[in-house]
Amino acid sequence: MYYLKMLFYNFLVVFFANYVLPGIVVMESTKLPHIGGDLIFAVALGAVNSLIFPILKLFRQGSGALKIAIIALIVNFASYAIVKLLPVGINVSSVEGYLLASVVVTIGSFLTNFLEMKHSQTNMDVPQ
Repeated sequence: MYYLKMLFYNFLVVFFANYVLPGIVVMESTKLPHIGGDLIFAVALGAVNSLIFPILKLFRQGSGALKIAIIALIVNFASYAIVKLLPVGINVSSVEGYLLASVVVTIGSFLTNFLEMKHSQTNMDVPQ
């Protein structure tokens, strides 16, 4: 259940970053009967961002804050670069928009993964 909350928070960060930040233009606004590329992109990137800590934990890598931040930064910069090249309903119209959106989504992703890491450590420390 905790993972689903983190997925939802990551989705919201990506979705609102696409609509609020300057330099990002949503080509077709999402209307629920006709799901647009902006909603699909937000769900996909939110899912990828929420999987950072679980994948690190699965491969038994040290899941420190620095490692989570670096992976989130790479994932988000690559995702917005792909959006710049492929038309998916979102247009990155300026370098500032690319940088700002990538950094804001990275911060949101880092916070949710960091909180998930702390939650996981807290649950492991509790004696039964």
